[in-house]
Amino acid sequence: MKRILITFSFLILFIGISYGQNQLTISEFEKLCDSSGLKFNMPDGYKITDVKENRDLGYSFAVINSDSTMEIRYTIWSLKPALEEYEKSLKDSNSTMIPPNNIYKGLIQANVLNMTGGQMYDIGSFPTQAVKKEFNADNGGSCFFEFNCQFGKGYKYGQFMYLHKDDIADVIVTFMSNDKETHSDLMMVGFHSLTFK
Repeated sequence: MKRILITFSFLILFIGISYGQNQLTISEFEKLCDSSGLKFNMPDGYKITDVKENRDLGYSFAVINSDSTMEIRYTIWSLKPALEEYEKSLKDSNSTMIPPNNIYKGLIQANVLNMTGGQMYDIGSFPTQAVKKEFNADNGGSCFFEFNCQFGKGYKYGQFMYLHKDDIADVIVTFMSNDKETHSDLMMVGFHSLTFK
């Protein structure tokens, strides 16, 4: 029987969760983005806010608008380390590894469960041509939900957007607010703040 090299929990750690809770400056975050094939544009009217320790979803950078009605948190996983390990696993007949370009499928489902205290919500996919044109990504989508977790403390509503680019990186951008009526309008200000090059 083949030995499974990477379980799901180890896989998350392996692909870059170590960036998780580290507070980065704007220049450090821009370097992280650049090294992960991404570019960041600060949303108009936003400023950097503190990264809060939590057990639900690691992130390394966050911004908040001037009246504190919308916070945006950024999580990035470079696929480079996982791709290197995957190439090694292909040469080892006693091991099996999930292809790194499939990791995001499990990550986004786990993210919904973590953010909602175990409640499953529908995760919508962006049309392929639109996600390529707007984000230069190969896949992406979003999910609106009510928080029930430590990550969402202080906010009632969340909407995450996931982006995936083959062999490059996976991204989760989380938009957080307390007003369902204004959430979508507020979110659109920072919707394209993180895109692939």
